[in-house]
Amino acid sequence: MTNSTGQNDATELVERYFSCMRAGDTGVADLFREDGFLLGLGMRTQGREAIRAFYTKSIATGGPQPRPAGPLLGDANRVAAEIFIDLADGTTMHVVDLFVVKDGLIQSLNYFVADEPAA
Repeated sequence: MTNSTGQNDATELVERYFSCMRAGDTGVADLFREDGFLLGLGMRTQGREAIRAFYTKSIATGGPQPRPAGPLLGDANRVAAEIFIDLADGTTMHVVDLFVVKDGLIQSLNYFVADEPAA
């Protein structure tokens, strides 16, 4: 969906998601549909309250600070993001996030860790 300025609404929502994450805002869960889900690292987190618990713990323990590796790639209700996530312990994760947006909220977020193992 495209708004009157020509910007992709799904892309704008994903930009808000990353802004919340950089701010350590656990309200990031409010950007998800009630029946939304996270899928990654062999886990499925289903429902807004479970997503809120996931982000509350992640923000408290990891202090994730995502930064883009390139531009967001949006096509209608789908957005892909390649990012680096700097964690409070000094490590950095290389991640690809795939978002699906429905009715103005995130329906799903699939995340793939692309880190190379230590030599």
